[in-house]
Amino acid sequence: MTPRQLFLQLGADRRRQVHLALCEDALPTWIDYVRGRRTPLRYRDSVVGMRHHVDVELPADALRSARAGMDLADIGNRYLEPITALQDDDLTFPDPVEFAYYAIYNCFSKYARGDDISDWLIVNQALSVHHHSEVASRLTRAIADIDPTAG
Repeated sequence: MTPRQLFLQLGADRRRQVHLALCEDALPTWIDYVRGRRTPLRYRDSVVGMRHHVDVELPADALRSARAGMDLADIGNRYLEPITALQDDDLTFPDPVEFAYYAIYNCFSKYARGDDISDWLIVNQALSVHHHSEVASRLTRAIADIDPTAG
């Protein structure tokens, strides 16, 4: 059985644990990216021309909210502008960073807001942060590390 098949056979609580673990594993990609920059992250909104600063704490705050199962720090509103900017190509990140950003956003959306987000989408985005050769082992490890007492 493939790691994907194993994941899809898990109950909702166990899939949540895997999502959180994979997003926790993806978060350092974001953190390393923002720490490695010499200038603050900024972008210009193409619709109205406003300049924006990227909230570098947002993914970590979002992951905490996903773990808590509620929006702890106005995460939903804080994500509105940057998600729109990413979709409009006003804001761009290197692929692994963008995958980490979206994986955490979607994990937050699913578990803190209750949005209907595909379970596999979060897994796919979180794993896309890593080199292809590591994907199966990372998913297998995340599944093996879940709490066996969860549903």
